[in-house]
Amino acid sequence: MRTTTRGIYALKAILALAAADSNRDNPMALHVIAENEQISTEFLQQIFFRLRKAGLIAAYRGPGGGFYLVKDKSEISVLSVLEAAGESMEISPCAMTRTGGKSPCSSFVGCNAGQFWMSLENEIRSYASSRTLADLL
Repeated sequence: MRTTTRGIYALKAILALAAADSNRDNPMALHVIAENEQISTEFLQQIFFRLRKAGLIAAYRGPGGGFYLVKDKSEISVLSVLEAAGESMEISPCAMTRTGGKSPCSSFVGCNAGQFWMSLENEIRSYASSRTLADLL
């Protein structure tokens, strides 16, 4: 598993919303987040499109508009943010079988190495799902 810039920026940007206690009455402008987090506005728009589609954030249009968290920061896991951003949590092709992918080799069944990679991925997913935005703040 290697987190891309998109995943890193998605977490930074949504943490900025959480830290500002953004809500429908107190949205945060995209350009403010982009400037504060040193992310290009265009790239942040792409990221926020994904986060909105996943139901993690929403936008309020018009004067004083911006973005805000749809749920409480204690209800949004790091895993949900990374997955919404399009990050893959798979650390090895061996773990692809868990998500419905094809087995990477003919000896996967009973393979101790393959089981190790799947277990490690499960630990990472468990940790990321147990940590919320509130925990990180």
